[in-house]
Amino acid sequence: MNRIVLVSIAAAGSAALLAGCTPAVPVSGAASPLEVTAAVTEGQQARVLDETFAELAAADKAKSTDEFDVRIGGDAKVVRAAEYKQQSADDGPTPAVLPEDMQAVYVSSTEVWPRVMVGVSEQPSEDLTPVVSVWVQENVDTPYQMRSWAHMIPGATLPKMPGPSVGADQLETTDEVGGTTAQAVMDDYVKLLKDGKDSDLNDTFTEDTYREQLFTARTALTKTAKTADGKYADTISLTEDDTYVLETAEGGALVFAPVRISSSLSVKDAKVSVSAADEPLVDGKLVDEVTHEYRDLVVMYIPAEDSEELPTVVAADHHLIRASPDGEK
Repeated sequence: MNRIVLVSIAAAGSAALLAGCTPAVPVSGAASPLEVTAAVTEGQQARVLDETFAELAAADKAKSTDEFDVRIGGDAKVVRAAEYKQQSADDGPTPAVLPEDMQAVYVSSTEVWPRVMVGVSEQPSEDLTPVVSVWVQENVDTPYQMRSWAHMIPGATLPKMPGPSVGADQLETTDEVGGTTAQAVMDDYVKLLKDGKDSDLNDTFTEDTYREQLFTARTALTKTAKTADGKYADTISLTEDDTYVLETAEGGALVFAPVRISSSLSVKDAKVSVSAADEPLVDGKLVDEVTHEYRDLVVMYIPAEDSEELPTVVAADHHLIRASPDGEK
């Protein structure tokens, strides 16, 4: 076993995918103000944001998630921990820029928990799109906590939402919206991701760079495996319990859906290797098999029932958190 097979997933970084092709991304304004019904006041929203980014700044300085105390957890903490590991390597990549300034904040109007707050950042630079971040409040006694984030798809726009003092109706994934349900739309999208570029479902969604990224990586890794007389397979699933839905001002919905992806490649009479950027994320000794694990966020827009638009991914990031010889433990 003397050949080295480099498992290079060029599309693994969403920032690289978005760089160099990103026009200014317009974000639709809020609907006209109505009666104040938001779950949190604008002052409380500002406090959540301030405390979140103070924790993030401290963690970035220390290059450690030990600084995350109250306001950052879940997938956001796991993803940031992986970014700090990558940064620790010689010439390692810096963590994703998460801008503090927001151009829009969406909140739930519901009186049930868990409930969400969503921030849409200002554009970080000419080469990167705005970041959509999701905060979750589990119950009345717990604070809002940032759980995930994703960059907007180049050229995408967000629909009009109820203003920050009004709040948006928070729906169940099984509630009817746009003549369907969020669950049905996301199930179809995951099936499309599994089926690939030739899926019959391609024409039921607007084109997006996230699925192009996954399809490109799958094609490259399948070719690598074949060349080394090996195999390639991936698994894709939704984290349904952590999926949230906010109704838009015009009767559609925004769906915030965590997606788990496991990408496994094996070879024969050779040894697998990973890129220098991914080496800090290797857990175990790689020999003839490697599995890359991702925790992604997909933000899907479901148009109102009378709209001619298709369901559209408006934000998504592909976050590598681990590489191992035997998959997730």
